[in-house]
Amino acid sequence: MANVMAVFQDVDRCMRCNGCVISCKRTWKMRADNWGVHKTAPDSRVMIKSQKRLDMGPFIRFSCWHCPDPPCVGRCPFNALTKEETGAVSIDPTLCSPGATNPANGKTCTRQCVADCHRGGYPKVGVGSDGQYTDSKAWKCTLCHGRSGDIEGLDAETQAEYQAKYGNPLPTNYNSTTGAMTVPETNHEPSCVYTCPAKAMKWDSRANIQAWISNSDNGYISYMGNGSMYWASSKYVLAAPKADPFIEDHITPLLSSVLNESVAKAALVPTLVAGGVFAVIARRIALADEAATVGEG
Repeated sequence: MANVMAVFQDVDRCMRCNGCVISCKRTWKMRADNWGVHKTAPDSRVMIKSQKRLDMGPFIRFSCWHCPDPPCVGRCPFNALTKEETGAVSIDPTLCSPGATNPANGKTCTRQCVADCHRGGYPKVGVGSDGQYTDSKAWKCTLCHGRSGDIEGLDAETQAEYQAKYGNPLPTNYNSTTGAMTVPETNHEPSCVYTCPAKAMKWDSRANIQAWISNSDNGYISYMGNGSMYWASSKYVLAAPKADPFIEDHITPLLSSVLNESVAKAALVPTLVAGGVFAVIARRIALADEAATVGEG
């Protein structure tokens, strides 16, 4: 079985150059239908946004979390979504048919994948590809499935099928938490990781990333994640990045401000308050890891 891979973002290093956003669009030939609207959308599978209301950072990645047991996969009437062995939740646009009824099972697509998403409404449904599909499809980050991490080790016929469907394998900067490619799936990185000039994102096995962020020697005071997406900071207490416009622009900045103001004034308040915040975060991470282990079992 393939290694479960993940993307890790060091929030402190991100300068929101939007190189990852542009690279994603170019890699997947997406057209920008919403120029100037900086929200997650069918034409923006990854978005970098500030966690504070003044839009001055910290900057955090909003995208699909690639859940260990994604509800979107089980609910799709056309089986267009798949949980891959590498951890990616992929979408086959040739099967995706929003609003249609599958004659094989009599089920109608009511955009269940959006309604049931635990992370704020991924996928996004719309015309998000450059002319290849003129009708609406479901789009989201797929960890560059078919072009990153799942070409190596496949037989020649399957590799040819992947390349015809998704394109040529992506290059790599060998950007991992371990500093070396320790598993075959790291031979090709997702476009966002490869492009990042600040090396704020890393592509590695989920086990390596979990070990990296939980290692006290690396100095992270706050980290979170689940599935195949993880974040960490040595300066800020992070709020969960959920891809809902209201949460993105209102709840997340508010929560981030409250958490980080509490930490900044920790010397002025009872230690129990600051400790309680971190205890809640630690418990949430533990529960997420337990769920991931059960989901893989």
